[in-house]
Amino acid sequence: MAIRAVQQFGPVRAGALVGVVLAGGEGRRMGPGALKPLRLLAGRPMVAHVVERLRPQVMDLVVIANDPAPAFRALKASVIPDPPDIERRARRDGRKLGPLAGILAGMEWARTHHPHAGWILTAPADVPFLPLDLTVRLCGLMHVPEPDVLMVRHGRRREHTIAVWSVKLAAELRRAILEEGVRRVEDFARRHAFTELVWPDGAAAFLNVNTPAEFSLAERRLAQARPRSRR
Repeated sequence: MAIRAVQQFGPVRAGALVGVVLAGGEGRRMGPGALKPLRLLAGRPMVAHVVERLRPQVMDLVVIANDPAPAFRALKASVIPDPPDIERRARRDGRKLGPLAGILAGMEWARTHHPHAGWILTAPADVPFLPLDLTVRLCGLMHVPEPDVLMVRHGRRREHTIAVWSVKLAAELRRAILEEGVRRVEDFARRHAFTELVWPDGAAAFLNVNTPAEFSLAERRLAQARPRSRR
């Protein structure tokens, strides 16, 4: 299916979005230590920075994490694992679950707890500078006819897990994972009405902290943004 790259913002559409923070990454490139979402960045778990920036932009928020670490519960947000049946199938087949399982968990949680909310907004737990106007810009593109999937792109990089998803896709996504073994986010998204929001200067706003060097960069940026105490 062809992709339309949209560069102009339309009027903000009032709508109910449920935020879904995907915190299942192992973070092997970070080296030994705590799970990547729980690495202390400027004194707080990295996932806490994402939750703090996303929570005011959505009607409710859920964190998808398979690890029952107490630090996740300290986020004061609902924390749920990937769908148990899909996790069991993945273990049986010797496969690792990708982000699609977390997206499905978020869809199904939203449909249960907010049945009138038609959309979820996903974000990974390793983007501590997530824009505070993310939902305003995204909802400005949700015109009629609305896309099924709206992803963020900056430059040549498409952020597959920073996207708005229609919860109507839940049943089809479950079938794709369980029956077809689909694992790549883009493979599933391309089956549906798929649009992009082109974000200017997104390299800074969507810094993915995957390596020790990127972690150090994030710490420096947070230190520079911290208010200095008056003498």
